[in-house]
Amino acid sequence: MMSCIRIANLLVGALTLCSGSNPHSSLGGYQPVSTVIEHAQIVHDIGNISYALSNGDFAAAKTIYTSGMYSCKSTSSARTLQGFVNAATVTSKLTGQAFFDSFTNGAGPSNPKGPIPGTGRLTLATSFWDDFIIGALDGTGDFSGLSETMRKYAVNKGVLGVLTMYVARELESAISKADAGSTTDASGAPHAWDEGWAFYYGNHTTAGKYSAWEFAKKRDLDFAYDSSNNRVSGTVEVKVDILHHFLEGLKVSRTDTLSLSQLVTTRNNIYRLLALTSIRAGLKYAYKMQNPSYSAAYHMEAYAYFLAAAGWIQQAANSNTGAAKAVLDLIDFKLAEGALNSDVYCAVKAALIPVYSALGLSCEMVGTWKSLPATKTCTGLPTCPTGVTALPTGLASFTVENPDDQTAGDNVDCGTAHPDYVTATPGGGTASFGQFSAAPGAVASLLACLAMGLSKA
Repeated sequence: MMSCIRIANLLVGALTLCSGSNPHSSLGGYQPVSTVIEHAQIVHDIGNISYALSNGDFAAAKTIYTSGMYSCKSTSSARTLQGFVNAATVTSKLTGQAFFDSFTNGAGPSNPKGPIPGTGRLTLATSFWDDFIIGALDGTGDFSGLSETMRKYAVNKGVLGVLTMYVARELESAISKADAGSTTDASGAPHAWDEGWAFYYGNHTTAGKYSAWEFAKKRDLDFAYDSSNNRVSGTVEVKVDILHHFLEGLKVSRTDTLSLSQLVTTRNNIYRLLALTSIRAGLKYAYKMQNPSYSAAYHMEAYAYFLAAAGWIQQAANSNTGAAKAVLDLIDFKLAEGALNSDVYCAVKAALIPVYSALGLSCEMVGTWKSLPATKTCTGLPTCPTGVTALPTGLASFTVENPDDQTAGDNVDCGTAHPDYVTATPGGGTASFGQFSAAPGAVASLLACLAMGLSKA
């Protein structure tokens, strides 16, 4: 019998297809012009991994990471998070891309496909993300002898970095397709751009749940809102701005409104916002890892979250020994408590301020973590940049009424048999997908599920 959660999601999609001439359901304010149902479901794999780890089930978490679960390529093949960063993908899809090469000392693409703006590079192994996640899952390599707590946080937060890496890959794929003249909605540059947003935002019924977008949202709440939940003037709200840039990118990737140069500019604006989110996370958790006392969990959060966009921060430093490398050294998860700088927060802040202007940021735009004690001060900090211009704003809205891809698409079940953890997430709530056509018998089957009390099973 089809699982109740899948049936429920089929119905959600069926209802959305009743309006408009664009058959593709909106994902958090972004309406795709192509079918990205299965791509968006990758967040449910992340949800399952999180729940497996909350039960201490590293084996199940590894199976989901390596074999996939909800995001299907076909009825017999699942998309996997490991497949975003494994050796084959590094060779065929990531090497030569601007975002990836900023992490691995690569050259990046040449004009007109968006060269890396700065010359700084991290010099990580091309397998760094897969090594990180597998090591944490198995307790091997750099994770040998580390606590289960650190390993759990490494996987939970690290998979968002894995996801972010492949979001970037799709944006650069869109640029390459646009450069080659492939601009149809169904399979050209707009489709690749749609895939980027689908991976970034997902299609959970709770907005952005388990996604890289949710990571940005949480750091916005930390830095762009005060303790009374009021917006802090001058700060950047990434979750809003990044949507606007994705909308702009969709527009300029399409045949009638194509602009390759603007597509590259928009990509860079998105990467800037990814970098800002990692900077905020680095600052917040650099403080929390030592205050009021040392926390291994916060130590790992500082490292894994910052790593998500560390390469793009490093390229702006124009030095292979620049800001991001300095921060990663300060918050290296392999460092024991006694080996850490006595004030990691201030050291991290001192390392980051000099790179703000190259990223088009200011101290005001970054903001201050709202829970930082008022008594906390850092001496001898570099001077904050002045005269930084306001960030580009993208498009507040953009919709396509008649995309050339008029196929709504169907949910694909690729037969994965892993534990359905995501339907029993800690704290309650259901996981529901978004963009499906109704299957025959779905209503009756759903009612049967509800009658059996299995709507979350």
